[in-house]
Amino acid sequence: MSFNLTQKIALNATISSAARVIELAISLVIIGLITRHLGENGFGDYATILAFVYIFTVLADLGLYSIVVREISREGADEEKILNNALTLRMFAGLIILGLAYFVSLLFPYPSQIQIGIAIAAFGFWFLSNTQVLMGLFQKHLRLDKVALAELAGRMIQLAVVWIVVYYSVGAYCHTPLHGIVAAVAIGAIFNFLIILYFASGYIKLKPRFNFSYWKYLLKQSFPLAISAILVMIYFKLDTIFLSVMKTSEAVGVYSLSYKILESLIFFPAMIVGLTMPLMSKTFLIDRQKFYSIIQRTLNFLVIIIVPLIIGTLFTSEKIIRLIGGARGFADSPMVLNILVFAIAMIFLGALFSNVIIAANKQKFLAQIYFIGAVVNVIANFIFIPKYSYYGAAATTVLTELLVTALMIAVIVKTINFFPSFKIFFKALFASGAMALALVYSSDLNIFYLLIVGIAVYFPILYLIGGISKEELKKLRN
Repeated sequence: MSFNLTQKIALNATISSAARVIELAISLVIIGLITRHLGENGFGDYATILAFVYIFTVLADLGLYSIVVREISREGADEEKILNNALTLRMFAGLIILGLAYFVSLLFPYPSQIQIGIAIAAFGFWFLSNTQVLMGLFQKHLRLDKVALAELAGRMIQLAVVWIVVYYSVGAYCHTPLHGIVAAVAIGAIFNFLIILYFASGYIKLKPRFNFSYWKYLLKQSFPLAISAILVMIYFKLDTIFLSVMKTSEAVGVYSLSYKILESLIFFPAMIVGLTMPLMSKTFLIDRQKFYSIIQRTLNFLVIIIVPLIIGTLFTSEKIIRLIGGARGFADSPMVLNILVFAIAMIFLGALFSNVIIAANKQKFLAQIYFIGAVVNVIANFIFIPKYSYYGAAATTVLTELLVTALMIAVIVKTINFFPSFKIFFKALFASGAMALALVYSSDLNIFYLLIVGIAVYFPILYLIGGISKEELKKLRN
């Protein structure tokens, strides 16, 4: 059975969304097991380890991911040459850079259990880093469903290992239960990489390639994005590092529980934009009006999701934290989540706008934008974390994401001559207001029933006021 382009995207979105929703549920179960087993203090150590290693993962990225997507999406691209060289380059760079994580951690005032945890996590994150290079292959062929399934399998393995550690006290043989839980992350990442490698072999012949002249070309193209990624990392993860140094592990735990929810939702805009990125890269050169149309339709879709997400979180944050964190501890996490949900909205928009800029080959502006964001973030964290702890960190995250998103829009308007429309926002806000009333009157229900109530109210009202057209529904149905 053959599918047209719209149907391929719809099929991918359906399968990917289903897999991601299951993965999100598994992730929340994992977090729930960890928080109940380790408590605020232990979960803070766990979050510190992952945040620290994430910094080195970003350094090892070299900006290759987005460049690979762009390069293989061009007409006549040699997929095998591009991907094999990029993967070989990433593997060697990652081995060196992630290998330094443990030694750098010795310079920080961390206890030995965190430093050992960093060494364990770095091993798993190396496999995760290698996986990212191959994502572009599946994006081009509109088979992100395979990526979602591989990640789902890796997450299920992680859940199984965490469950064994928690219920069979495996951590007692690992110096601390924390190390067993961190090892679960590494094991899940390894399985994820192996499955992705298997799927990728169905499209190209994978083998090491050492075309150094092409490596030089890739690095030259990706350098602005590498700098951008490092700057994004500064304001995306450095707040956790600041908290771990300036405050206590408990403070890191309170902040990180809400932040984990934020991270769990980031897959959605990445998935949607990932599907449209090859189309944007292609149409920018040959059909500018279609390029504009893809941007606007993707933006409309994201706004339709963003607005009820914010409103719904504000009305249910306590139930969400209680479900994930347990009845004891994390008392201040709901308020932190209420602040961070506005950052989630900006991240949704930023995922689209940054890829628009890359598709238009204007990525040098991203480095400038992220530099400004990083400087503002670092200064604000130094000012607000000592005084307001995790509340200051959350507010700083929102401020930074808002600034970065606004600057991206300014670049798009100035360099691409396209001004995105946010008319759909007001219709989404009206429907979300009705949803909020329904949530208030249903406040005695648990979070799962409230989710059903919210969806049952929001989308029909949005349809009735013209937020979703019959034409779009017809295309989706087809």
